[in-house]
Amino acid sequence: MAVIHPVPPAAGISATGSIRIPEEVIQIATDSIGIYFERFNRMRPRDIAVDFMNPARCVKRMQELEQYAPLRGKKLLEIGSGYGSNLATCIADFGADGYGIEPSGEGFGAGFVASQKLLQANGIDPGRVTNAFGESLPFADKSFDIVYSANVLEHTQNPEQVLREAMRVLRDDGRLFIEIPNFLSYFEGHYMVVMPPVLWRPMLAWWVKLAFRRDPSFVYTLQTKINPIWARRQVRELSKLYRFDETSIGQEMFLNRLSKSFAFEAKIVEGRIGGLMRAVQAVNAGNWLGHLFIALQAYYPIYIKLHKIGSSQPVAVD
Repeated sequence: MAVIHPVPPAAGISATGSIRIPEEVIQIATDSIGIYFERFNRMRPRDIAVDFMNPARCVKRMQELEQYAPLRGKKLLEIGSGYGSNLATCIADFGADGYGIEPSGEGFGAGFVASQKLLQANGIDPGRVTNAFGESLPFADKSFDIVYSANVLEHTQNPEQVLREAMRVLRDDGRLFIEIPNFLSYFEGHYMVVMPPVLWRPMLAWWVKLAFRRDPSFVYTLQTKINPIWARRQVRELSKLYRFDETSIGQEMFLNRLSKSFAFEAKIVEGRIGGLMRAVQAVNAGNWLGHLFIALQAYYPIYIKLHKIGSSQPVAVD
């Protein structure tokens, strides 16, 4: 399962990376994820597909990951590798020995086939992606140096089990980096709407239906229990099984991002809340709003970051 084309040095990565998104893959994504989400976020299907696989977005994500876990030469698993653009980027531009799992799922059912086509078009063995679920990873214990996932846990049947499986396949001295939404925050990324803190799932369904006249059915596929309180609880539970010398749920990353000119990963998100974020930053002297969001458990997104150093010894979690 080797990378066929040469891997460029990390220092020479352009802002858009080197991977190519074939028109065939864009069309598959347009006909699947694009059309599926059009009725929820009212964006054009092709715009949804292009934004979802934007190579510049993938480079930015891998750069964020690399600040925490150097990628070159490391064996990485992406849980929920989608249409393959993140995985191809981490292999082709960052030199990781990358693998992914992608099951069929509502709104994302074509991802497994499309990701194989994308990898093959970029000279990468399509066998690096396995059709599997995060709740039951088809890998031996301690198989990977890095386990990564972006905006996937909220779509799983059992996010707690996915985290346990992620830790099982992570080697000692390995790093977990998982990005997830915060349903106590101000923004819902699937419907592309601002929202109040979601205390229970029907509240979000009522909100998107009454405030925005959107189809609320997709809400019932989401794990709206995910928030910083939930994330801390999961870290505490995992600490009963594994030892960590570093834990975080991403407050420091939020403060750092809010203190700078805000750069959105997704253009369609910028189009919806870009003005709001610029207004927030205009009055955010000393990052007081960032600290307020954190105090209210309302920062976005959450990043669960764990450095595993062993097993079976509990550690304290702040």
